[in-house]
Amino acid sequence: MESKEKPTDDHNRLKRFRKNLFRSLCCIVFIILLGWGASPFVKIGFNGTDSVDGYLFLIVKDVIPEKGELVAFWPPENAFYQNIWFVKYMKGKAGDEVVRRGQSFYINGEYIGDAKTESNGGVTLQPSDGGMIPKGYYSVWAQHEDSFDSRYKQIGWIPTNSIIGRAYRIL
Repeated sequence: MESKEKPTDDHNRLKRFRKNLFRSLCCIVFIILLGWGASPFVKIGFNGTDSVDGYLFLIVKDVIPEKGELVAFWPPENAFYQNIWFVKYMKGKAGDEVVRRGQSFYINGEYIGDAKTESNGGVTLQPSDGGMIPKGYYSVWAQHEDSFDSRYKQIGWIPTNSIIGRAYRIL
C-alpha cells in the first residue's frame, strides 16, 4: 500500500511564495493595463531617483494636488534631466512666502531644508531666491538631501501648465 508523504514546511512556504508572487504580478499588470486603457485620465509612471519613496506611481491627470500631496510635473529644461517628468511633494502655493537664509529655505516659517552648492557630479547648483509665490505657480519639494526641487533656480517655481496631475504611490 502506498503512503502519501506530507508536504514539508519548505514546500508549503515555496507554494505560498509562488502564489503571492503570481498575485502581485497580476495586480501590477492590471494597474498598467488600466493606466493605458484610461490614458486620457491617468498615467502610470516609474521613479528613477531616490528623492521620493516608491517605484510605481498612478498619476491622475489635470488634478492640482493640495499642499503635502504628491505632484507629477514637467520641470523646466535643465542640464541634468531632459524629457522626463518629476514627482515631488506640493510644498507651497500662491501667496506662500519662501525665505532663503544662506543655503537654508523656509516656507511660511517652516524650515524645509538646505540647497546644495553642487551636484553629486560636481556641477554648480544655483539656489533659488525667495519671495511670495505668484498666482499660478507652486513650490515643489522632497525631503531627500539630493532632491532637485524648487530650492534651485534650475527648477524654481512650477507653473500650473507644467503640472501633469496628482500622483499616488502604488509600489
